[in-house]
Amino acid sequence: MGQDIKVKTDDFNFKFRVSGIVIKNGKILVVDMDDSGFYCLPGGYVELGETTEEAVQRELREETGSEVKVKKYLGVLENYFINKYGRKMHEISFYYLLEFVDSNIQTEDFMRIENDKGYHIKLNFYWIDLDAIDPNMVKPEVLVPYLQKEELEFGHLIYNTLD
Repeated sequence: MGQDIKVKTDDFNFKFRVSGIVIKNGKILVVDMDDSGFYCLPGGYVELGETTEEAVQRELREETGSEVKVKKYLGVLENYFINKYGRKMHEISFYYLLEFVDSNIQTEDFMRIENDKGYHIKLNFYWIDLDAIDPNMVKPEVLVPYLQKEELEFGHLIYNTLD
């Protein structure tokens, strides 16, 4: 178990993370963590000494209990926002298109409890239609138009809600 790449200061919290985009039968896998009331893409922190590809595969294995393989690197998002505790956040997240190694992976909604370095996190996974994604329910919402494109790719995005 490695050290997460994150920094806390008086003014900002920084985190370096990865996110996985899994699409099957026109639906995308999203997660609601600890009944937050919004969806995000599965993923988590990159650990020191770990590549972003290794991190996204590890995070999806930890969260879903299943192995994934990387199909394509999609881009990076610099995200500046206020978190649920009122802290300013600076997040850099790498996004990958993934597929489950087991082609028979369930396409029904499911729930798991993840033990993340001693913290238990309730993960409610949902498969939602790509065409029916509500931008008000997905964080960061700037991703929604990119997720709905026929050819998934976005390159480098900067999203700042602090201004």
